[in-house]
Amino acid sequence: MTDEQKRIVDEFSRDLHDAYGRSGIASFSELKRRLDAPTKKAGPGGPGITNLSRTAAWTTLKGKRKQLPAWDQVALLLRVFRAAAAERNIDPSRVGTLDEWKLKHETATAAFRAAAKSPASRIPAKTAADACDAAGSAGGAQVWWSSYSDIVPARLERYLNHEPLSDLIFCYGHLDIPGLLQTPEYAAEFFRLRYGHEPRERLARRVQLRMHRQRHLNRRKGRPHMWAVLNEGALRSDVVSTATMRAQVRHLLELERHVCIQIIPASDPAHDSADGPITILRFESLQLQDLVYLDHADGPLYPSDEKDVGHYLHAFHKLGLAALKPEPSKTFMRSIETEIQ
Repeated sequence: MTDEQKRIVDEFSRDLHDAYGRSGIASFSELKRRLDAPTKKAGPGGPGITNLSRTAAWTTLKGKRKQLPAWDQVALLLRVFRAAAAERNIDPSRVGTLDEWKLKHETATAAFRAAAKSPASRIPAKTAADACDAAGSAGGAQVWWSSYSDIVPARLERYLNHEPLSDLIFCYGHLDIPGLLQTPEYAAEFFRLRYGHEPRERLARRVQLRMHRQRHLNRRKGRPHMWAVLNEGALRSDVVSTATMRAQVRHLLELERHVCIQIIPASDPAHDSADGPITILRFESLQLQDLVYLDHADGPLYPSDEKDVGHYLHAFHKLGLAALKPEPSKTFMRSIETEIQ
């Protein structure tokens, strides 16, 4: 086991031990009695085992392991923790839900396997563990965006937790430049338009968060590849100043080769393939399904059914095939930069 793998296991075990402490269970003996009690086998997503030995429980909570515990063991412990908390009139959400912990376990497992293949090319273990903490409190760990939690709506947390783990990003910009490709000036004007009623300091923090996200795309090791297809209208937006739009187009032209940009001219009917922006995150680990993120006006959507994921992948590839190829797209952007006055 590599040092990074050990850190991943230790981090997960510490978070699980913290959940045990918040459950209100008085002692390990009480935990053992609860684990020994008959447990009804749960349905889909629940634990596949109905008991856990004292030794297995101890090593799982203390991190004295060479690999992560199986999900069915973790799920059983969590059910016991939540039941104990409810009996003591402690809010079970302090322990975390099964869905939150399932995401934590899946991401930690993916990071553990990736560390075995190429430790230097992946996100540090603590970052990966933090990123999967959907609730921001399920295991007590701080998510990477915790200092911006006041401006991160709950519906966006899932995306922010997964974005730093992605290896390939597909993105279609319908009317706006995708956040990962925005300049600070463009982001500032964008947020002033959308949240103009907010104090200046809060707007500035929204820009800071967006720029912080770009570290994933710009880091030198383990950074993802991004394939962005942009509607011509996104490059001719009238919601930002001409100087900002011209600088934004110039920024797109200066991006490195790991970001591929294609433009769909406004006259092309391919725009009908999508009625809004689409972002799809793909992960190196087969343990994580492609994440589809649709940023709609009334809130983001995360289609997860296999058919829905396939539909949006097909829609994106259709847009990519209709768009100008990368080099002609650059020529097209240069002409727009010249035209913007």
